[in-house]
Amino acid sequence: MEETLKSHWYLPYDQVIIKAQAIQPYFAADIQQFTMVDPWFTSDVNTELLSNIYLGLKDFSESSLIEEIKWLKILQDAIFTDAVLCYENLNYFVDLGFKNETLSTKTFGYSGLAKARHSVKKMIDLLNYVHSAILDPVNETRLIEVGMPHALVLEVANVAAELASIHGELKILKKQYLLLTQERIGLYNSIWEIISKITQAAKIIFANDAERLAIYNLYDTGDLNTNMKEFMHLN
Repeated sequence: MEETLKSHWYLPYDQVIIKAQAIQPYFAADIQQFTMVDPWFTSDVNTELLSNIYLGLKDFSESSLIEEIKWLKILQDAIFTDAVLCYENLNYFVDLGFKNETLSTKTFGYSGLAKARHSVKKMIDLLNYVHSAILDPVNETRLIEVGMPHALVLEVANVAAELASIHGELKILKKQYLLLTQERIGLYNSIWEIISKITQAAKIIFANDAERLAIYNLYDTGDLNTNMKEFMHLN
């Protein structure tokens, strides 16, 4: 399994983008001095930094995706409630038709209800399982004889299908969110690595120029301790 990207830096995402914006023009102007200290600093580094800043300034937020996931989760919860009620309605007729026979527990999945109440996937499986049991001619006849409406058979199938559909959509969106989050962390790390190297080199280059050095500082002195405590992780 691919390892999940993690960020261990000390500033939040938006502040890193803002800081990179502030540093980049000066870095571009001072690049020859940086190259003299470390040949790693080339025009390609500046180009990469500009490109990453551009990406960071685009709508790189996962907020719309989060809202969609929240909405689908609310919808799934509502359908899940309907699914439980649907099964309980069916079970009423199962009790009437089969009383306490072992058949009712095994054939209609009652023994799995406790776990299904806490799992969308298990509830989907339970409804599909019980729907197959209802369609057995002997079982269906027996249930109809005790008053089960024909519409309940279709309701069980529809609720199971609807719940499975919304559950599938949620899984896809959650995967998209994970990918977007990983992409965001990757961009964050790339920007941070560049500007942190620039900052370290600037301490040598501008050791006697406090005003210029201040431009390359990553942190405001008063906020340093707070930032380190509050933003150990990007997530």
